Amino acid sequence: MATLRTFAENDIPAVAALFGRVYPQQRWASQAACEAYFREILFNNPWRNLDLPSWVAEEDGGVAGFAGVMPRRMLFRGRPIRVAVGCQFMVDPNRRNGLTALQLARAALSGTQDLFIADGANELSRQMWTGLGGTAPLLYNLHWTRPLRPVRFALSLLEERRALPPALTLPARPLGALADALAARLHPNRLDREDAELAEDDLDAAAMLDHLPDVADGSALQPEYDARSLAWLLEQTALKVRHGKLRARAVLEGGRRLIGWYLYYLRAGGVSEVVQIAAWNGSFGRVLQRLFADAWRQGAAAVRGRLDPRHIQEFSDRHCWFRREGTWTLVHSRHADLAAAIHQGNAYLSRLEGEWWLRFQGG
Repeated sequence: MATLRTFAENDIPAVAALFGRVYPQQRWASQAACEAYFREILFNNPWRNLDLPSWVAEEDGGVAGFAGVMPRRMLFRGRPIRVAVGCQFMVDPNRRNGLTALQLARAALSGTQDLFIADGANELSRQMWTGLGGTAPLLYNLHWTRPLRPVRFALSLLEERRALPPALTLPARPLGALADALAARLHPNRLDREDAELAEDDLDAAAMLDHLPDVADGSALQPEYDARSLAWLLEQTALKVRHGKLRARAVLEGGRRLIGWYLYYLRAGGVSEVVQIAAWNGSFGRVLQRLFADAWRQGAAAVRGRLDPRHIQEFSDRHCWFRREGTWTLVHSRHADLAAAIHQGNAYLSRLEGEWWLRFQGG
């Protein structure tokens, strides 16, 4: 059985080396760059709280496992709560037949947090999590997809799954581009038609902070930020270029009044992943449409994001489809009312509030 203790800054080299053993295909530019990222995320984040530590498991004098925890702050029905966001849970490949993973998970869940969230979990983690009393809320495990260039999107799926050899998919691209150009002129794909009353501008942390209470109004559970923490979060999110280039845009009505915003990672010719969409009550559909139009103009084949249950009708009205795919969103709380609010979809939980955007796999 492994010996568990809290993660200390001098453990970073050993944990980074463990990362290299667990994910040999994910290469950082250097070992120093990997170590610097662990230090920035887990020791220099603006929410660092020694009462919510990360954990290491030691066996035979070496680090055999790691469970990263990033503290966050949220509000539940107006009351501040402590949130632990799980990130980078890993066990040495040679130790996976033991109880190390279970020990680490129990240690992380035994903290003083009111809520534990992990939204980058695989199937094995989900099974272990539910065995420890956690849940995988259905509403926050559904994803929506909106094709913008249907033929290019279909080709990208075939290429991703290697269903057809490149010798067949590459020649099809010019014809697909022509078909997509024609489709863009047909209903419901008229993304070139703009809402004349709306304009856009670059989004910054100050604008988000000023309007967050308005866009999250009505949700029992919602994030709580200050100027420093939100600026740090947006800076770190923008650095994750392996997802694509982050576009953060404010949507303005009448050229002045902010009614919402969107953040997404642009992948021209591929699927662009949404980090967060926010809007004043009654304006979500208009902001969503601006996101689609922007991604289309930037060359995206499709846009995908995690469902916000409050706006399922707006997604449906704009021809999105829904399915359960990718990593799992898992939650654990000792408070029945808090867990119930999440299962009922009464929570403002975008990807920005979890671990999805972190991804320690380089860049």
